[in-house]
Amino acid sequence: MGMVTSRDLAESRGVSEVVVGDASLSRMGEVKRWVNSEKLSVKLVDVSNSRDLVKAMKAVDAVANATPYHLNLHVMKAAMQAGKNLVDLGGVYHTTLRQLKLHQMAERHEVTIVLGCGLAPGITDILARYGVDKMNRVDEVHVRYGDKSLEPVKYKWAFRTVLEEHTRGPVVYQNGKFVRRPPFSGKQTVNFPEPLGERHCCFGLYSGVATLPHTIGKGVKAVDCVMSYTEEDEQRIRVLAEMGLTSTKPMRIGRAAISPREFVIRCAPAPDVRVKDVAGVIVEVKGEEQHEQVSRTHTIVHGYHQKYGVSATAYLTGVPLSIASQMLAKEEIKEKGVLPSELAIEPQPFIAQLARRGIKIHETVTRTSVL
Repeated sequence: MGMVTSRDLAESRGVSEVVVGDASLSRMGEVKRWVNSEKLSVKLVDVSNSRDLVKAMKAVDAVANATPYHLNLHVMKAAMQAGKNLVDLGGVYHTTLRQLKLHQMAERHEVTIVLGCGLAPGITDILARYGVDKMNRVDEVHVRYGDKSLEPVKYKWAFRTVLEEHTRGPVVYQNGKFVRRPPFSGKQTVNFPEPLGERHCCFGLYSGVATLPHTIGKGVKAVDCVMSYTEEDEQRIRVLAEMGLTSTKPMRIGRAAISPREFVIRCAPAPDVRVKDVAGVIVEVKGEEQHEQVSRTHTIVHGYHQKYGVSATAYLTGVPLSIASQMLAKEEIKEKGVLPSELAIEPQPFIAQLARRGIKIHETVTRTSVL
């Protein structure tokens, strides 16, 4: 995802320099060759070293954090110390809650931290706000994510995230209350527009559920998210759990101690960002406008990105991170503190930037009134 962000930044007219920080010289070399822009420079950065991280941030106008979600708190604290605005890709619900607790700290440092601005969370939450802003009352918000790989692939995002989503179990907002559900619950078939089509989905552990019930207001009683999965995904996770390999409790092997979960994560294959696929989202907001029952549905379906040679999933996630970081660098987001994307980002200019990059959003409005 960060590769896509780096390239989009380098291709943006308002950006003069892109600095990519990573602990791997070989990965940075690959990104530099792929982006192929004089704007891009690379810097060896150990993200686990706060002093190293703060020093790297000092020289830039804004930070786009594409590290795995479990590093979000560490990276945002470094951004505060450096006095830099930052945007990340989301905290898989529980980390998001921990990040929100640092709102006042970010205000004291006079920085803006935007949470979760990829595809989902990110585009989906901003589209939810776009629909909500037009309504007098909001009853329900439903987010649906689906993807279909057109060639064999294990994972298209970090396996750490996959484990978090499918072992801790989803959280949904129902009847005005947060409810924890078992992993792989809420199974349903969602009809996405072609060429995505029907996808089997279940409830996801989604960052937006942690924020949308509070940011929407207007009487909302239900917020949830379903994400596509395969029977192979479910079987793989259940076998790992039954064998105790998803446990976070450290075990000693000789002189070393490591949790089974961390061991599995280190053994898992790297995500494949170049697989040919189709990905899409549906965001449905139900409520009332001018005494009419209204449903506003916003849909995106996107295919493999031919120019970049990356999956639809990677493109749809990396581009929003670039757009938001540019907004922060230009100080177009004025409010300080820790803000979810739907509060920090105005929908209209964001949607316009997506359209410039070929990401098309289709809106369907259904009205029911009494004659």
